Amino acid sequence: MNRFIMLLIGLLMHAVTIQAQSTLASNSLNQSDRSAAPEGAPRKTKAAESPLYVKVYGLYGLLTPGVQINYSQSQSQTGIAFPFKTTNKGLGAGPRAGVGVGLIASDFINVGIDADILFGSPVKITNSYSDGSYTYTNSSSTTLQVLSIIPNITFKALSRPAYYIYNRLGLVGGVVMDYTTVDNSLDLPNNGVSSTFSTTSKYTKNSLALGYQAALGIQFRLSQAIRGFVEVVAYNQSFKPKRLEVTSNNVVAGKPTNSVVITDYKDDGTIVNSTTSQPNQALSFNVAMNSVAVGAGLVFRF
Repeated sequence: MNRFIMLLIGLLMHAVTIQAQSTLASNSLNQSDRSAAPEGAPRKTKAAESPLYVKVYGLYGLLTPGVQINYSQSQSQTGIAFPFKTTNKGLGAGPRAGVGVGLIASDFINVGIDADILFGSPVKITNSYSDGSYTYTNSSSTTLQVLSIIPNITFKALSRPAYYIYNRLGLVGGVVMDYTTVDNSLDLPNNGVSSTFSTTSKYTKNSLALGYQAALGIQFRLSQAIRGFVEVVAYNQSFKPKRLEVTSNNVVAGKPTNSVVITDYKDDGTIVNSTTSQPNQALSFNVAMNSVAVGAGLVFRF
């Protein structure tokens, strides 16, 4: 990420140098035109455009560097071979959609604020075990949805009448709307009655998902009032779960059993695990939801 930011800074410095050279050349040309033009000649003015704009966009997180790695595994009957496969994505992957408003502060800088929702893609894993007398299988699916507010600043690295290349930096503050893991298991003996286990683990309280955003993109003119853009965006966010509610609905040997266990996560305290005295207490931990996404959108000038 540091290399990415240094590259953006390098592009900005290069763009400033080019713009300065272009400005000097333009001033020299304007001086020549003014000396050659007769007095009283009418001057053509360009229609002013509003500095305000609104944008809508969509993104898809393809990579999730720095997040927890999950994997599926199985054990053979011999108990020797344990095939496994890591998931190709983690928390933070999947679709996002958002809107934003902004102000063109100068020829080189825009400031704005965006709001987007991470809809996310489920992180799924499966596990199985067999020793010849029974078979156990488990499937798990974790979902995450986060609403984020992103104040940001955009630097125009290379500007032309029809398009410009830019990089954007922003601070991200997100509210975790849903963070849930659903597990379904089957215990199937060769002789006897099977048992099923269904567990929903829902993090009902979480801290803010704080972090930053960095983007590199290109914006191009579609009409007088509409622009389009495509970009690559890196998100770095994390949060701490505060409360976990685990609801279990099991059928063991034909008998249904239900339970609800609540656990509070704290930075300091005493670890408590009890089914009679709730909520339990456990040590807090950090959840990363980083992603590298590609996206596109439209900008409307007023």
